[in-house]
Formats: sequence, structure tokens, C-alpha cells
Amino acid sequence: MSWLLGAGGRLRAGWRLLLFALLVVGGDLLFGEVVAEIVPGARSGRGLVPWVGVSVSLVVVLGATFLVARRVEGVPLAALGLPAGSGALREAAGGVLVGAALMGGVVGLLALTGAVTWRPQVGGPGAGAVAGATLFLAVGALEEELLFRGYPLQVLAESVGGRAAVVITAVGFACLHLFNPGLGRLALLNIVLAGILLGTAYWRTYSLWFVSGLHLAWNWCMGVGADLPVSGITARVPGFRFLDTPGYDAATHGATWWSGGAFGPEAGLAVTLVAVAGTWWLARTGRLCRSERVRRAGPLPSRRSQARAGGSPRTSRIEP
Repeated sequence: MSWLLGAGGRLRAGWRLLLFALLVVGGDLLFGEVVAEIVPGARSGRGLVPWVGVSVSLVVVLGATFLVARRVEGVPLAALGLPAGSGALREAAGGVLVGAALMGGVVGLLALTGAVTWRPQVGGPGAGAVAGATLFLAVGALEEELLFRGYPLQVLAESVGGRAAVVITAVGFACLHLFNPGLGRLALLNIVLAGILLGTAYWRTYSLWFVSGLHLAWNWCMGVGADLPVSGITARVPGFRFLDTPGYDAATHGATWWSGGAFGPEAGLAVTLVAVAGTWWLARTGRLCRSERVRRAGPLPSRRSQARAGGSPRTSRIEP
């Protein structure tokens, strides 16, 4: 049974990840079909409409995370980076500030170089569109962080170390975007870099609230604040009309290798530069530390630290 069980009689990391994937895929298919049958207008020609689809996915991934945390790992959700209480809002707000600074830097670079301009919009959506888009992006950010920086990254970190886990999950994160409209090589590279940035943010804080806030602000400043495409998704894509920012329209100019063109800033070199600089800052800054509430709950990566000679679960640098 050594192929199935590791030290202490626990399932090996690969089997635990497979179980999590089966719970997510199976739950998404089953729950999605149930919702499509009972919710009027939930299904479009290609599947669930975006609002319904992202909500179903969040419920399924959160449920799968809860099950593996409690039944497989024997830890609460807090140990996976989701401690409850007022501290959650504070951690998320910290992530929002960092994400806004990073994407604000990208948009600032594009504006200063004339790669993006804005003009008044006539006959656009009402102000309620901002609230709708914000909620959609918040749900999507939490769902994607649970899916990649949640249980998978943490099981991998326990098994192969933090650096490898961050890179592996960043590649998986990029694969999630393979069918986005207009994806090119630079866009794919930038999404991998964004995944590394988000993985580094988790590793420095152990907080999925912080990382989800960063992810939300990154997308919000790009798609709502600047009215630019988010990973190829614009208000013109069927089902995403609510992403049209009221009051003004953005237009890109010049070389697409800089502005990103129709895919949005994530297909341009400006995001490459900011993602690399942002990852370096996250890895080195003394302003971040690991959540005490998560550490008290027994995070999975700390088991690796405790098992290594001279290792310490209290370090906040990216460990091998």
C-alpha cells in the first residue's frame, strides 16, 4: 500500500489532489445541472450564464475544500487560509490595496505612454453596473484562489516545497485561461507570472482573504476602473454586458506588445514588468507576515517545515 499511503498512514499528495479534483469536477457538473433545471434562464447555448456559472463554481469549490480539510486533513478551513471573523475583512482590504497599486501602476504606464485613452460614453449602462461587476469579480476571485492557492498549492507545498508549489499552481492557473478570446504567447506568460505573484502573496501571508482581495483589485482596476478587457473578456463577449463601465470608454493605441490590444493589459509588456516587480516586492518586503490565526490552526505547509532539520513553520520567506 506504499503507492497509496505515505508517512503516518496518510494518503499521498497525488491521491489527495486527485480526490479534490474529482470533487470539484463532479460537483460542478452535478450541481450545475441541478441549478440549470430549477433556475430560469440559467443556461445559455454554451452552458451556464457567467453569473450563475461562477456562483455555482464558488459553492462547489468551497464545499470540496471544506470536505478535504475536515475529512482528509483533519483541520478547519482556517488552516487553509480562511479564518473567520473581523480579521478576514482586514486581510482582504490589505490585498485590495496591493492589487490596486499593482494594476494602477500598469494603467498608469499605459496612460503615460499614450497606449490607452478614455472618451465619454453615450448611452451606456447605469451606475448599478459597477456594483454588479464588482460582485461578479469578487466571487470569481475567491473561487479561483480556492481552486489554485487553496488546497492544491498547500498540499504541493507540504510535498515538494513552497517554490515548486507556487510555480506548478501558476501553470495550472494559466491553463484555466487557455480558451479565453485572443490569448497569445505573451498573454499566457503574463498569466503564469500573475499566478506566481498570487502564489507568492499566499506564501507570505498564509491568507486566502489577502490573495483574493489582491486578485479582485487587480481585475477590478483593469476591467471596471480602466474599462479595459480582463483576460480577453469584455462587455462585447456574450453574457458579460455588465462589465461595461458607465460614463466612459477606453481605447488602446500603438503596439499591442505594450498595450495588450484586444486581450487587455495582460497581453502586454507593461504587465510583465509590474508582475515581476510586484512578485519581487511581495517576496522581500517586511510589511507582510503570516497570519497568526492560520498558523494556530495548523496549515499544511508547516508540516514540511516541522519535519525538516532546522526548518521552522514561522518563517515568512519562500522556502525550498
